[in-house]
Amino acid sequence: MASMTTLEIASNLVDTGPSAASLQIRIALVTPYNGGNLGDAAIQDSMISNLRQQIPGCQFLGITLNCENFLRQHGAAAFPLLASMIQPGSKLEAYQSNRVTEEEEVSAPAARTEVQNKIRPIRRAIRSVPGLVGLSRRARAWIFPVYREIAHCREGYRILRSQDLLILSGGGQLDEEYGGAWRLPFAFCKWTLLARMAGVPCAMASVGAGSIKLPASRRFISIALRLCCYRSFREERSRAIVGKFFPRAKNDKVVPDLALSLPESELPPAAGAIRRLAHGRPVVVLSPIAFAKPGSWPTPDRIAYDRYVRQMAIVASHLTLQGHFVVIACSSLGDDETVIPDLLSCVDEDLHDSLEAGTFFPKIKTWRDFVAILQDSDFLIASRLHGTILGFVTRTPVVAISFDPKVDWVMEDLNQTDYLLHFHDFSADDVLRALELIKRRRETVFNQIAAYRQQILSSSDSARQYALLAGVAVKHHQSKT
Repeated sequence: MASMTTLEIASNLVDTGPSAASLQIRIALVTPYNGGNLGDAAIQDSMISNLRQQIPGCQFLGITLNCENFLRQHGAAAFPLLASMIQPGSKLEAYQSNRVTEEEEVSAPAARTEVQNKIRPIRRAIRSVPGLVGLSRRARAWIFPVYREIAHCREGYRILRSQDLLILSGGGQLDEEYGGAWRLPFAFCKWTLLARMAGVPCAMASVGAGSIKLPASRRFISIALRLCCYRSFREERSRAIVGKFFPRAKNDKVVPDLALSLPESELPPAAGAIRRLAHGRPVVVLSPIAFAKPGSWPTPDRIAYDRYVRQMAIVASHLTLQGHFVVIACSSLGDDETVIPDLLSCVDEDLHDSLEAGTFFPKIKTWRDFVAILQDSDFLIASRLHGTILGFVTRTPVVAISFDPKVDWVMEDLNQTDYLLHFHDFSADDVLRALELIKRRRETVFNQIAAYRQQILSSSDSARQYALLAGVAVKHHQSKT
């Protein structure tokens, strides 16, 4: 069945109206994205690109953990996801402080002086009472977060009133590992409630689910899900996790990870630089992860992390000795990049020279940089989910060292479990054997990946999801005009 276009859906929802191209549609994208994870960036670009194919000129607002990065990477407006991001001098407070008239600006100094004169005797009285100063400071420490939350909700509501759709899209959004119930689960609940108050429809598209065990997390996520007019999950297992506490999810759609539906036009071509450096050697990209590293991961395990780094150092050393050209590239910037010096420090001294001659460390700033490297490579050894997924997007055979069931699931979906290893029990020999197995089956593996990628791009479910989301935004916009 052919997918419906935005205008076909809109025509089913409303009787008449202007074409989608002539509408100034505004869509807010809610994402716990701080700019480091290149998979999260690819997801947002996939959503933006596919929706703009449906609605040319559509404008996007990122409600995110790093507003500056969202503006830089995606060229859209941005607003802080969490109230805790509001600090003195932040964008939110600066916006609020600028909402004054010229008359108020002229009278402000005099008004401040008058207020200070009234407060000064009160401060002297407080300081004269033993213990009262400490009590007032503790009261301020409690009151400020409440005030900050109220201010954040007020500005968030005001901004949402100008939007036509709120979308929580992609990634392992439904998870309590980072900060517990009162961080992301609460934030998603709050934003969907604010959207409902503002009269803006909400949707969840191809979301993943992880650890959701706390009663408060389940409650917050259930409320957010209930307020969405459309929901889909990136795989059946995520839907099953949510279905345990939100039975309605069992009837929701499963639409694969949004990064898999990146249009070919968004992918950079192979530049050829890696091939030139390799001088004919097979190119293997090694993409490490900071999983379990103390100071970098919410659930640290020094023994497991050190073991992982040692095994990866052995892999890198043996690959260069076997005549491979090794490219060490991270699919998540920041913490994962700190793994590289740890890995190099584990290399035997007598292998340092061969490793240095056969290894390249490219500068990566965006997911497109990472993809461009994969376009120039023969094989990928990865641990992160979206490192693996971007490998499949570029049709690069992958040996996955899984740190989480979600990596297992995507390998299962593509029939690649012969090349699936696990963080806590893999060995360097396992990696090298899996790589040799891929080499022997290279044509079969390549065809499996290419067929899956083509299936995603031509999937009626994937195309229809973007069309449905665009149709909801068009309908809401037309209802306001």
